[in-house]
Amino acid sequence: MVRKMAYIGSSYLIGLFFASFLNIGANILAAASVVVVAVTSLILFGRKSIKPSVCMISAAAAILLYGLYDCFVYRNIVKYDGCQVEVKGVITDYTEYGGDKTAYTVKGVINGDVTAEVSFFTDSTYAEIGDSVTVTGIASKLKNSYTFPAEDYYKAKGMYLRINRVSGFDYVPRESFSAKRALYNYRDKIIDVIGNEMDTDGKAVMEAMIFGDKSELESTQKTLLYRAGIGHLMAVSGVHLSVVCSFFWLFISRLPINKYFRFGFLLVPIFCFAAMAGFSNSVIRAAIMTIIVYGASLFRRRADVFNSLGISVIILTIATPFAVRDASFLLSVGGVFAIGVAAPEVIKAIEQKYELGTFIKSVITSVCVTVMIFPITILFFDEVSIASPMSNLLLMPLCMLILVGGIIVALTGGVPFIAAPVLKICEILCEIVLAVSKFIGRLHFSYIPLGSDFIKLSAAFSVILVAVLFIVTKKSAVTAFASLAIVVFAVLSVNLYRITSTDISTAVFRDGSSTAVVVHNGNSAAIIDFDGGGAASSAVKYLNRSGIYKIDSLILNSGANASLPVYLNDLELFDLSAVMLPERDKSLAVGDCCFYEDSQYFDTAGCTLYFYNESVIKVKCRDNDIIFYTDASEYDFTGEYAAAVRYDGNSPDIDPDCKIIAVMSEKGEAVAVIDRTVHIGENVKITVKGNGEVTSETL
Repeated sequence: MVRKMAYIGSSYLIGLFFASFLNIGANILAAASVVVVAVTSLILFGRKSIKPSVCMISAAAAILLYGLYDCFVYRNIVKYDGCQVEVKGVITDYTEYGGDKTAYTVKGVINGDVTAEVSFFTDSTYAEIGDSVTVTGIASKLKNSYTFPAEDYYKAKGMYLRINRVSGFDYVPRESFSAKRALYNYRDKIIDVIGNEMDTDGKAVMEAMIFGDKSELESTQKTLLYRAGIGHLMAVSGVHLSVVCSFFWLFISRLPINKYFRFGFLLVPIFCFAAMAGFSNSVIRAAIMTIIVYGASLFRRRADVFNSLGISVIILTIATPFAVRDASFLLSVGGVFAIGVAAPEVIKAIEQKYELGTFIKSVITSVCVTVMIFPITILFFDEVSIASPMSNLLLMPLCMLILVGGIIVALTGGVPFIAAPVLKICEILCEIVLAVSKFIGRLHFSYIPLGSDFIKLSAAFSVILVAVLFIVTKKSAVTAFASLAIVVFAVLSVNLYRITSTDISTAVFRDGSSTAVVVHNGNSAAIIDFDGGGAASSAVKYLNRSGIYKIDSLILNSGANASLPVYLNDLELFDLSAVMLPERDKSLAVGDCCFYEDSQYFDTAGCTLYFYNESVIKVKCRDNDIIFYTDASEYDFTGEYAAAVRYDGNSPDIDPDCKIIAVMSEKGEAVAVIDRTVHIGENVKITVKGNGEVTSETL
């Protein structure tokens, strides 16, 4: 079988991904069924079926592995959810925050029973990586929120519990040498050097590119970089490691030693760089592939990207199968496959008829990457860049220079006479990258929002169509051109759908004690914030996913002194027409603000808003009333408003003439009542369609 590990690894990855959507029983049944089909195929068709049978058995093994890990490892750890626990272990990572708080990650034993990795917050101490610790508190499973899917994110990285309400924390400093601690301290030293020589924005970009640390990047900057299609450079991967290895290989290859010692010396910078980057899935994948590529000659084998990728996938997921749902892992695998396998095949097929230049080959490679990672992007992100094929050609050389400059500084220890001039050049390049990203990111046709079911269905249909075309035609060039045509069609369809949609939706968001409501049609929106701006990030995320960039009105109904700065910062990339404050907050005006009084009403975003007081707002669209209030008192609306609402913590009394009522209680519970069906405790979206039909969904 040609490319044995390529086919085995691909089948294994497909099986593992398929298993991640099933429970243990379904996984065992699926694995058994696939094995039966593989064995039957071997019996009936003999040697002719060896290749597909091996692939099926590989997929079955992955499905079974996922199910067994879920049953015997994951569930054995999360059984401590809600329990008092004591964890004894070693600090593997930590992050310092404001307010003298530190987040620690500890790998240890829970209650002397099961080994696991847990995280917790505590007061800042002098504890460092490698120190032995004992921590006690209440364990809890990580939970997804609308703004951040914490459970899914950390589950893919092998962390399933967090310790809340820490009641005890003791640590014993490690006296022996710790290589990981030394590397982390060295990284902090280089970060300090970068911070001393570059401005804030440049430092944030450099840290993200060299170490994969995006904490210093503002949310607006991250959005712009991803819209420009270069966000992938913020995750340390093969590009970064190849630069490091190439730099070292220039010296190692000239040493008067045999090839085995050369290879051994090369493993040192690979390990050190992977450690400083936090041993993320993408950098481990890159390290494995790099080792395979450089080590192939030792065994007189020809390095093959597809084979190396297959081996990397198996090694990375054999101990942590949940990594198959990690966004960085899948994007890394998809990107490498596109660059190292798909693009060369497409270029080879086209060159049989046409002569291609370097620029056209680069464009084809960029398009292949965009098409390959498009389905993955839909699963994990709010937007997908369609400008990336061209923006990568423009910005990638600049980013590579920044990356090389950062690595030179890191490898030379940050000595001033080298770091100062190199980082000044990098600062100028960072400013150019951010400026170009800002220009591209503000072009609303340069990205596709991924919030609607229509977009997801279009993407699923596109992927299936491309797969069918490849199977039927078996021609890479045909499939590539079809993929490009489908992407263009999808972009046009999505924008046409968004512009022509007559649906009017009202989305309610709750974050702690803060409530925000977004009312929108296909083109514009109004944001109503009740108290303090705490739900601003949820509202902005929702607008981005919905592809809405025009804000008719930002209405701060209460707590404007806290919420106004938050919204002005978060809405930087939106076209904001008006900020509206209550008359009582007139002294808080910043810039051009309008003011309204209680009991006033006005039209915005396809609806009419009625204000009664700081706690009650009614949205009226197509003769449907949506009423919001933020306390548990009783309100009685009669006559024109045709609704009587009372919420006492149990169930609301609904006037039959009021078709929709959305209630936000003082306890933070969201209640949507449609056809007398009640949904409690979740963020709610209510849509009044063009035909008058009303639907509700949780966000």
